[in-house]
Amino acid sequence: MSIPRLISGLFFLLSFSVWSAGEASNAINSTLPVKAADCLIVDDQKNILMIDEAISGRYSIPGGSIIGDETPQQAAVREVYEETGLHVTVGKQIAQTYNSAIFSCEIKTPTPYFVDSSGRRVVMAWSAPHFGKEVTRVLLMPDNKTVRDNYRFPEHKWMFRIWVPEVSPSEFVLSPGESDALTPFYRSQLDFLQSLHVYRAQSPVFAMAVKAVVVLGSIFSPLFFLLTLSYIRAYHGHRAALIYGAGLMTVSIIVLLMSTVIEVPRPYFIDPVFREHNTVGYTLPSSMVALTTFFFSWLLINWDKEKHPKGRKRVMLLSAVSVLLISAKVMIHGEHYPSDIIVGFAIGLFCSVGLRQLKDWRFATRNRALTSARFWFLAFIAAAIIGLGIHKPHIVYLSAICLGTWCALMWLKIFPTYVSAVRRPAKLTFLLIAGFGTLAIVVLDHYFSAKYAVNEVIVAMNCAAAWAVAVWVLVVTPRIFHRMSKQ
Repeated sequence: MSIPRLISGLFFLLSFSVWSAGEASNAINSTLPVKAADCLIVDDQKNILMIDEAISGRYSIPGGSIIGDETPQQAAVREVYEETGLHVTVGKQIAQTYNSAIFSCEIKTPTPYFVDSSGRRVVMAWSAPHFGKEVTRVLLMPDNKTVRDNYRFPEHKWMFRIWVPEVSPSEFVLSPGESDALTPFYRSQLDFLQSLHVYRAQSPVFAMAVKAVVVLGSIFSPLFFLLTLSYIRAYHGHRAALIYGAGLMTVSIIVLLMSTVIEVPRPYFIDPVFREHNTVGYTLPSSMVALTTFFFSWLLINWDKEKHPKGRKRVMLLSAVSVLLISAKVMIHGEHYPSDIIVGFAIGLFCSVGLRQLKDWRFATRNRALTSARFWFLAFIAAAIIGLGIHKPHIVYLSAICLGTWCALMWLKIFPTYVSAVRRPAKLTFLLIAGFGTLAIVVLDHYFSAKYAVNEVIVAMNCAAAWAVAVWVLVVTPRIFHRMSKQ
């Protein structure tokens, strides 16, 4: 073989190797059948359109599984619309990662976005079918380390530098807000909330008061509802905790259903003057106001005047301050309109009165509703069907609490060891054990679930934590307290 032919052959092999390496770099296990489709959309500055997932809390590009006889291109169009509300034109396939095809896509019409307080480009996509259920927001994100560290799919994030140059930029338009989408009813409320921010900027005293409200409201919200079940269990017994828990479940499910069905965008999605928050669902109603109202209304309605002739007025004052505090916090943050506060208050009050009527009927007829294992098992089935049917993981978590309650009641039927604290110091000790244990379960769940990006894993871990809370309050805490009291 002559030297020129040898050189030509080596050059050909080298060229083929470089070409094949470039092709292979866009494919990972590309021989697998395609069962999913993803769309890569970029703007003129090479920012990538990403969704912030409600369950995993991580970023991903829009896409999902192929359904039925869909082609990968048809699945890509459908998934982008469901997750972002955008209509796209699907271009060439630029890669395949495992069983998912990656397409170059371009939006059909110019899309508005605004810049939030963190400098991110937030696409106004609140009308997307999956918004509030699977997607908390749609963002135009740069391909940098911070974004890659919080990206869901490892096989994607190192390939964007290769894929992005192959995608034609889509047109995104900077906009001050999307207030035209509101009805006059909500437009007037948004004007009121905006006026609060204007007054806040002009008045240092009001600004300090706002900061205090936000801080107190932020601390009050998460701790309050973690400890209410433990408080009821410690001071009023396990049956009172079961009845109260049934009311708490009812309020939560009503609010979650309403915030899924009634599609009214939250103020901070409309106007960038508000801060952005990790709040799923639409604005109606305020769940925090509803739950706070329910708790205090339930305490006041069931107040025993003979045992506690004094203190009711102080509790009424505390309840008014708490509701006002939560209401001010969610309005200042732009999470809710004033009308949402009124609706949340009405739901909490109505459910507390209705539960009292059910409780009176239960004792009058000697019925075991709300405290029997059968009731909680049926509640588990109903909540699970609703949560899975409308793809609302928060309702699935509530079903896990029902399952935990059922398991606890079945355990106590086999090993009937109920220890109720009698004296006030003993009740306080019981409350501290139950409260700290509940907080520990929630903190550990958050710590471990934050390490995972797969939605199913996070849902399973949250369900396990919800189940454990019910078992801890009803079974584990009494047994620990029983052993401590014997020593």
